[in-house]
Formats: sequence, structure tokens, C-alpha cells
Amino acid sequence: MGFKNFQADISVAAQLATTGSVPGVQSINKGEADGEVTIAYQHTSLPNPVVIQALAHDIKEYPDGNTFLLWTNDPEPPQPVVAAIASAQDYLSGLSVSDMATLLAHRLTRALADTLDEPVSPTQVDDEDGDDFGAALDDEYLSDDDDDDDDDEEEEQEFGLGPVASTLFDPSSAVLGNQDLALRRIRWDLRQVRKAGFRVGLLDGFGKTSASGFVSISVRINKLGLSEQAMEAWDVQPTDYAVLLLRFTGTTYRSLERLLELAADENDVQFRFGKCNRYKPTLRQATSAFVDRGHFSADDSQPESPTDSDVAFEKLLISNSMDSFLCQSFISLLKIREEHGLDWEQANEHLLRARGLFDSGDKLPPGPQKGTAPTSQDGAPAPEMQRVLDPDHLLEKRPSQERSFPLVVMQFALRYFVKCTEYCLRCHRRLDKDLEALRPYVCSNPLCLFQYVAMGLGPSVEHEILAEPYVVDLLVSLCYAATQENPRQVPHNPSAKKPSLPIRTLPVGLRLKVPDVLGGTKPARARLANDCTRLVFDDVGIWGSVSRRLAPAQWLALRKLTGTLPVMQHARILEVHGTSKSVTIQMTSKSALPAGIADPVGYTMPPPFGPSSGPAVDSLLRWSDGEVVDVFPYDTDFDDLDDARKGVAMRMVLDTLPSILQLEEWLLGHPNRSLRFLEHVSPAALSLLTWIVGSNRSCIFQIERSRNIPRASLAPPLQGRDKPAGGPAPKVARRGRNREHERILGMDGWVQFRFAQGAPDRELRFRRALREVVGRKGTNDHPTFFAWHGSYLGNWHSIIRTGLDFTEISCGRAFGHGVYFSSQYNTSASYAMLGHPWPNSDLKIDTCMSLVEIINAPEEFVSRRPHFVVAQEDWHQCRYLFARRSLAYGTQATPAFPSAQGGSGGPFVQQPPDLQVYGVRGVPLQIPLSAMSQRTAVSQGSLPIRAKRKAPETGSDDDDTDDGLLFLSGDELEIYEDALPTQMPASRASGEPVKQAKPEAPAPAPAPAPAPAAVPLAVTTFQPDAVDLSSIPRLQPPSFATPSATRSLSVEVKKLQATQATSPPHELGWHIDFDGLANLYQWIVQLHSFDLSLPLAQDMQAAGIASIVLELRFGPDFPFSPPFVRVVRPRFLPFLEGGGGHVTAGGAMCMELLTATGWSPVTSLESVLLQVRLALCSTEPRPARLHPGVRTKATRGAASWGRGDYGLGEAMEAYARAAATHGWVMPEKWRTTAAGV
Repeated sequence: MGFKNFQADISVAAQLATTGSVPGVQSINKGEADGEVTIAYQHTSLPNPVVIQALAHDIKEYPDGNTFLLWTNDPEPPQPVVAAIASAQDYLSGLSVSDMATLLAHRLTRALADTLDEPVSPTQVDDEDGDDFGAALDDEYLSDDDDDDDDDEEEEQEFGLGPVASTLFDPSSAVLGNQDLALRRIRWDLRQVRKAGFRVGLLDGFGKTSASGFVSISVRINKLGLSEQAMEAWDVQPTDYAVLLLRFTGTTYRSLERLLELAADENDVQFRFGKCNRYKPTLRQATSAFVDRGHFSADDSQPESPTDSDVAFEKLLISNSMDSFLCQSFISLLKIREEHGLDWEQANEHLLRARGLFDSGDKLPPGPQKGTAPTSQDGAPAPEMQRVLDPDHLLEKRPSQERSFPLVVMQFALRYFVKCTEYCLRCHRRLDKDLEALRPYVCSNPLCLFQYVAMGLGPSVEHEILAEPYVVDLLVSLCYAATQENPRQVPHNPSAKKPSLPIRTLPVGLRLKVPDVLGGTKPARARLANDCTRLVFDDVGIWGSVSRRLAPAQWLALRKLTGTLPVMQHARILEVHGTSKSVTIQMTSKSALPAGIADPVGYTMPPPFGPSSGPAVDSLLRWSDGEVVDVFPYDTDFDDLDDARKGVAMRMVLDTLPSILQLEEWLLGHPNRSLRFLEHVSPAALSLLTWIVGSNRSCIFQIERSRNIPRASLAPPLQGRDKPAGGPAPKVARRGRNREHERILGMDGWVQFRFAQGAPDRELRFRRALREVVGRKGTNDHPTFFAWHGSYLGNWHSIIRTGLDFTEISCGRAFGHGVYFSSQYNTSASYAMLGHPWPNSDLKIDTCMSLVEIINAPEEFVSRRPHFVVAQEDWHQCRYLFARRSLAYGTQATPAFPSAQGGSGGPFVQQPPDLQVYGVRGVPLQIPLSAMSQRTAVSQGSLPIRAKRKAPETGSDDDDTDDGLLFLSGDELEIYEDALPTQMPASRASGEPVKQAKPEAPAPAPAPAPAPAAVPLAVTTFQPDAVDLSSIPRLQPPSFATPSATRSLSVEVKKLQATQATSPPHELGWHIDFDGLANLYQWIVQLHSFDLSLPLAQDMQAAGIASIVLELRFGPDFPFSPPFVRVVRPRFLPFLEGGGGHVTAGGAMCMELLTATGWSPVTSLESVLLQVRLALCSTEPRPARLHPGVRTKATRGAASWGRGDYGLGEAMEAYARAAATHGWVMPEKWRTTAAGV
């Protein structure tokens, strides 16, 4: 739709130009290339009209996500025209063609009028003010020339924000209805937000024509210094934006000082915090984010607009908690801070005590004073690179009326977002932990746990389902199995009749209301009628006793016993009819009922309902009118049941829960909607699901996202009006990252999950123990090893929460007390006992095993042969979990996860030679090193993993560079700053960024590319990590970097990254290490997989060379000038000696495309790579050949004929010679581009 809108807007703009509606513009026409527009501008000072080209940089995102690149092909354009084009460049984002042309014409008219000292008409000035306010405030940061006072003044005038009079900040004026002053105050407040480095998005008339409406404030995720592990755990991408939505509902805008005067509950502003793939959501998405409806309206069935489908505003993991915190407490916290001089954390403590939620305790320490520098936890000055996160607008030395309320809110929200793992998600008090979890959670306070589950104020279950649906399926399945006793468990008390349930912690204290079908109390009897939509209580006495327990929206469990198979049906009450002694119900789901109801303990579970149930079972599920059923209301307090009945109740409730993929499908069809609005799922089931997900503090990811799993059929609860209209069933890898490189090969038929981090307290103890043992024994080379552990399916619910221990005896202890491990798969697999799968699971797992990391000190184990018996509970941590599907599900029992040619290509964890771990077929397992990112000690022996980083150098030249970046525009700010020497590496999972003045090695790119699936060696021998590129000189980001070039390069990176991630390597033929792209202006590219019929490919094969290494360098005027492209290695046979392939003697490419003569700004870099590759493959006039000095493997390691890689100097000389020989015009700044400085 972007392209169609663009074409239509060109026609509209052309008509406006023809009618003279755009002053100075004679014509607007479609250019030669797609996305190009030509604008003919005429002025009295110009002898001839000047033709300006405008290129839509991202036509698919037109207009909101697009920007225009401007240039002119006139050989000698007047200097004012060039200056006007340059000044307009930073204000062209999100504009239509006609708006872009109008703004450009105003800039040209002003520039030419200033040159001639001509006055500019008031109409033009007024129009320009409006356009520039809409473009600059809505789409861009301040320009990079704001250090110039004249430019500042001009920009303020353009925004209607000239010198501020004292009355501008008079709150009474705004409240009394002075709309102009209110709008000016809004603009001033938002300007402070932009100056602080955030993006501002105006979604409606707010700030333009109205003091009410929506505004978004955003910052790109890669600016927050989050670690890769944290971003993966929180399901955010570096290119995403953290977005704060503010909705002002009053008739006037209340500034910060006015809000401080009002009571906390009198404010008329609401907040929503989430993520978006663009810097602002659409108006429809913003409106939807503030609407919490328990019922569906007609709008729910309307399809999203094309613009909406391209923009995705979604909840974050902590959105529920953050939204509640902002809406309920922020204004109060603001008032407390202002009154008592406290910081945010102290103000929250003060507020909790004032509300009576916690004891008063000790007196709070004094808070920071206004004007003091923000400090870190240990009292030292905060790292300088935290200028985006740590600055406190409330502490700045400003008059009380010159503080921006939106800026204060954004700083507050970002603080709690980035540090969310340090605070309780409900009370928001600091957690007393030495090791930060990768995911946030609640504290141990019972009230917080209750509100987290009962009120949905913890991590968003909806987010977890959308991000990792099979992990949620796994967690529910393990909990289901944990509510059934282990038949082989040996109780500690030999006199006990029955062992306890495997589940160790039950969901008590949550006020769960469940049906008690094993309580021994005689249930009420009723008769089904009206196609099973009504329950009629014929007995007056029964109705009198049960009617008090029935109400609309309450849930019932209905039991009928037919033959030997007990069957339960669950229903929701719609209406209660007292006169007819009946209730209208809606049946929703079924469940299995334990047999032997008279004996609440001695029961056995029937086979689960599933594909193998057969027609005999299906016939029992058909209920008909006239049947008498037992009625069990959901009104029994779960906490009052004994453990056995608790287990039965939990299984029964989980039986009613739809499959996780069905819930995912519903959520996809109802964005930003809570599952609590799903009427066909009981509150008990949702609360139990929330507890299962939230009580898991381990961070688990599914690895094989591209493997398909047979899905459960769509159950009745999600059919009808709640089912999204149309579309295929969702696939496995709907979202999330590609983790194929973390897969362990050779484990056919097993679903693989990886523990990115265990439970935080257990992980902390493991790391401490590891440091102690390594320090004591000096095992830095191999600090840990891996071994298998198998256990009953029901035990894994507790294992993933608290780790492995030997509290319970399952299979005897012939070799001593401790946790048993084995290096042999078959040994541990024999102890991985089957459990009952959750009937509604898509995984249908009945067996689990784990690959465990163990501290390498076997001589201190209880036993090491034939098994490892480890008594130290803190010496091991689960790293991989393998789940196998049940064989009870017919054709679905075929291994759903066959081995493939893809998977991990290394590097691998270096295991001790005498402590290898073996897989299914007795083959040593290779464990990808990339999956061990959270290990404390690696094979190189670096302890600890969070090494101390070099302290920032005060007063360095880099400071000025980084300050300037806060005033770049749009995308180039976020992406370009990662290429600067003052990069923000993350020193911990929550993202405490630490400034490095001069990093010794290139930092990771902000947007790591998903690893493409590997291909067989028969197709290509190229392996991205097999070529050592460390010897190639890497440049620091250039001083000549410009916003337009940075923006253009960032867009190209995004496109190439997507292409590389989705294309087979042997078909693509090129590879870029985006993770190592530390300088946006210098790229290293490998060309590979050449046709073996080419002499070049044969030479490469003989020399054992898999790729041709290129270097691309970009200049300040890209894309208006070409990159400088040269071959780095290997050396080619020169043309004068019989070589070809368009490679000069110095390694530069001899191609007209790469000169000013053949270059066009519309040329994409993917096209450049393709044409360079074609040039190398060309056999005319002669084919490319490698120099004889590199054609043999024997000489590959030595310097080729004494000269090694091509040098930059010889490449520059050869480029100049080739251009002169062919008569090509070289770009004006080609030497600057080639030098890269």
C-alpha cells in the first residue's frame, strides 16, 4: 500500500504544482527510478529553474516511516540552493510528496530571499512554521547544528517556540482557557523531551490544535545498554523502540507545576508503556491500548488498516506492572519527591508506608538535593554514558515552572524498565539479591504474590504466550504431571501409605475457587434441558440450598458417570432464574474425573483424552437433554483442600484450559487484549496459568523454532466469535529469535529447550561455588563439564524452579547420597520415567531429560563410577532440557523434531577429554558455545564473566562527539552511536551501561542477525566463522559522518540483514558479519560459493580458500557518491599478467558503477554486491585467476609472494589509474572516503 499511496500522492502534488498552489514550484513529476520525484523550482534570482531530485528512501513505509533524500544534478547549482537542500534534509521524515515539496520550496525561497535581502511574506512564514513543527517535532531530533545560536533561534521560531515570555509558564493562564498558551506550553515541554534525546510522536491534534489527545515518547532499545541476554529474555530487538504513550483527557493541558498543586486523583493523564517497531504507534493502536473492554465490540471484527499492519505496538513483559505503577502511583510519587526531596526509590517506600502496606521501619535516608549529579548504587558518580537514563529532570537547576512533565515521566519509566529485574513487579521495592535475574519477578511478600496472580500485575502471561508459546506449553505440562504421584518414588517415612505429590509448592494464598468433587459432600442434582443450555433443579430443597451459591459469570463442574469412565463438563452461568429454579449455562470444556470417588486418596487416573481416545470415549462426551448431573460450583477455597485433592483440582482446572497455541491465536487476533476477557476460560484456569508461568524464575528458550509440531484441533472454547477471522493456523516460529545455532545435533525426536539462566538464587550459588573451586584447584581450562540427568516427568516442575537435589528418593541410592548423573545418554534415559501428558498440550510430552553443567572436581564427588554422585547441591545447573512426545498419540508419535543438516556449526564448548558426554548413538555431544553465554567460567578461564571494564576517561574528546549525537535526527542517532568510540556495552543483564572511551575490539552490532540455516558442504564449503578477519584493520567511526549518510547506511544494513537471514547462503553468495559491524562506514564482505566451473572457483578450491574478502568504505555524501570497494584478500593475477575479473593490480574494482560517471543515488548496496560478484565471475576478456603465490595450500599461510593482503595505498592508486584510463569521473571526495577518516 505504501507504493500505491506514493504514486497517488505524486499525481496530487503534480496537480497542485500545475495550479500554482506550491509557491515557486513549476512542476512535480515522477522520476526515472522507482521512488524518485523531480521538482522544478523557479525564483526571480535564478536564471533558469533548478531541478531537484527527491528519492523516497523506504517506499514500503511511505509516508510515516519514509524519509526523502534530496539532490540536484545541475552542474553548478547556486550555493543558497545547495544550503537550502541540506537544511531541509533533516525535516523530511513522515511527509507526503506535496508536503515535502512545499517545505522544500519554503526553504529555497527563504535562502534565496536572504541572499537578495528580500522580505519573506508573512503567509510563507506562517505556513513554514506549521510544516516544520509537524515535521521536525513529530519526526526528528534537533538537528546537529543546534550549537549555533542563530540556528537555534530560527528553529524555535519555526516551531512557534520563540523567546519565552514569563506568561508562557503561567499555569493559571492555561487553565483559564488560553488555548494558545496551552499549546505553546505543550510544545515547550515536548521540546525538552527532544533535547533530552527522545523521539516525540504526535498521533492526533495534541500539541497542534488541541490540548487533549495522545503523544508518544520513545527511544530505541539499542540506546539503553541492555545486554544481549536481557534483550532476548525480554523479547525485544535492538531496533525496537521503548514507547511511552500519554493520553491527556482534560479540556486543557496541565503542566508539571499545576499537577503538583492538584490532588493525585484529580489528574487527567493516563499512561501505557510498551514496544513498537516504529518510533510511534498509529492512532488506532494508541486508542486500543487505553481501552480495556471485557466484551467485544463491532470494532474488534474490523480489519486493521494497511498502516496498522505495518506498525506493531505491543506489550512488554512488564507492561501490566508498569502501566499500573504509572497510573496509580506516579503523580503521588512526584508530589512526595517534590515535598520531601527524596529520590524515586525513597518516594516509593514513603508511599507504601503511607498506604499502610509495610511497617514504618527506620527513618528514610535524606534524598538528593536539586542540582546534584546523579549517583550509582555505591554512591560514586554514575557512568557518563548513562546520560539518557540517569539524568533527573527534577534535580536540574531550573525555575519550578520550567520543568517538562512528559520528560519526567519518560525518565521515570525508563529507569524502572531498564532496572526491572532489581525491583518487585508489584510493590516496586528493591529486591535483596546479589545476582540479577534475567527476567523480573515479585518479591516474597504474600500480598505481592496474590496481586501478581489475581490482578495480573506481574509479567504479562499474554506476552509470554506470544513470545515463547512452547515454553509455556512445557511449563503447564510439567505442572500437570507434578500433580500426580511418582509411582517409583520412595517415601522418607516407610509407614506412609502414599508418597506425596512431586509438586513441592502449591498455589496457596491466591484465593483460587475450584470445584471440590472429592470432598465427600453430597452434590446438588440437576437435569439438563434446552439442548444442554439449561440446568433445572426439580427438587425444591436442593434449589433452596444451592441457589445462594449460584450467580451469573460463576463456573460449574458437571459430572455424569456412564459405565466405568467418569466424565466432567464445565460450564459458565449466564443467567439465574429463581421462578423456574433453573440456570442458563454455556458449556465450555471437558475434563477427566479421578475414579474411586469414595476414596479421595486411592485414585487412579484414566487415560487422557486425546487422539487415541476413540469413538467409544467420544460417545460418552455427548451429553443430551434429560440427563441428570451432579453440580459442583467453583466456590471451594483451594487452600482448604488437602494435598491430594489440591492435585485433583489443579488437573481438573488445567483440563479446561485451551491449548497454548489456541490462546496464542486468539491473542494475535485481539492485540493488546488480556486473556481475562476470554469468557470461555474460567478465572481459576487463568489464575493457575499465571501462577505456573510467573512462579518459574528460570529463563528458558525453545531452540528449534523452525520445527513444526502437530497442533491440537481447535477446541470449542475458541470457536465462534472469539476466533480471529480467517487466516491459517499460527506456525511455530511466529516471533522470537532464530536459535538453530544453539541446537545440539544427534538428539533426534527430542524437543530442545535451553536454560539461559536458572533460578537467580541457585545460579548465584553455582557461580560462587565455581569461583571457589576454580580458585582452589586452578581448573581454568576446563572449569566445568556436562552430564545427563533423567527423572520422572512430574519432578521437572520443581527442578526448573529450585534446581536438582536429593530430598526425595526415586530409584534408590546404591552409590551414596547425592544427585546422580551419567555421561551416557542411555543410562540417564532409563531413569527418565513417563508421566501423564497434559491433554490439551500441543507438545504432548511424557519424558524429560536434562544436560547439566557440573563443576569439574570429580575427586570430591561421592562417587564417579559408574555414575557421578554429587552431594554438593550448588555444584550443578541444568543448561539444556530435552522433552519427548508421548507414544500414546498415534501418528503424532513420529519424532516431530528430526535431525537436519542445519544446526550449530560451532564453536563448541571445550570439554575435558576424560569427561566427555555422549548422545543417543554413543557419539560425543558437541555443545554450542553460543548457548553458554551466561556461564561464569569459560574454557579460556576468564573469571568472572562480568569483568571490570575500563573507567571512562574524563575530559576526552569523545565527550563532545557524543553530546552532538543527541541532536542527530531519527534513525541515525540510535544506529550511528553504536559505531562511535563512546559505545555503551552492557556490564550486566539489566543493562548497567559502562562507557568505554576506546574499546580494544569492535563492539557487537546493535541488531544481531539471525543465523541462517547451514547448508550441506556439498553445496558450499563456506563457513562464516572459519575465516579469520582479525588481521584486517578496523577503523574508528569517521569524523566526517553526516546524518543523511548514517541514515542511509542504517536502512541498507536493515535490508541486507533481512536478506541474509532469509536466504540460503549458497544462493546468496555473500556474507556480512553484522554482529561485528562496529563502524557503519566500513564493511567487510565475503563473497563465496562460486560456480566450480569458473577458473576462479577452481583456484580457490585448490588453495583451500572459501571466500573473497572485500572492504567497502563509505563517505560523508553517501548515497550521492559511491562507496570505495576493494579486494583485501586473496591476491589476484594482475590483468597485465593474464588475469581478469575487473580486479586492478592494487585490488580496487575496475567498474564504472563505482565512479561518479556510473553511480546513481538509487543504487542499492545489494545491487553493488551482486554486480561486483558478477564482475569477478566474468570471463570477458579473461577470467579472474588467483595469483600463483596463493594457489596452493602450502603457501596460503605465508605472505603471498612477499606482499600479503592488498594494501589501501596501492588500491587507491590503482583506482585512480583505472578511472583515468577509461575516462571516468571520480567522486569529489573519493580520497576522504577511501581513507575513512
